[in-house]
Amino acid sequence: MKVELSIGRLVLEGVPRHRAAALRRALESELGALLAAAPPGGHGDLHLRRATAAPVHATDDPTALGRRIAHTVHEALDPPRRLREAAR
Repeated sequence: MKVELSIGRLVLEGVPRHRAAALRRALESELGALLAAAPPGGHGDLHLRRATAAPVHATDDPTALGRRIAHTVHEALDPPRRLREAAR
C-alpha cells in the first residue's frame, strides 16, 4: 500500500524556530508509523482535498508535540474509525 500525504499548512503559534526541525521529525516519524499500522479505512484510493483536525495543546517538548499532532492528523484522515472506536 502506498500512502502519500501532503500537509499544505500547519500553524504552530509559539513554537520557537529552533525547535521546528525536531517537531517535524517527530511528526513525520510518528505519522508514518501510525499510517503503516492503521491506514485510513475504505477500499481503493482515498483522496481528501481537506481534512480538519482538532487543535492540539502545545507543550515545551517539540518531540511530544510532533507526536500529538501526528495522532490528531491520523484521526482526521479516518473519521469513521473514530466513530467505530467510540461505539465500543
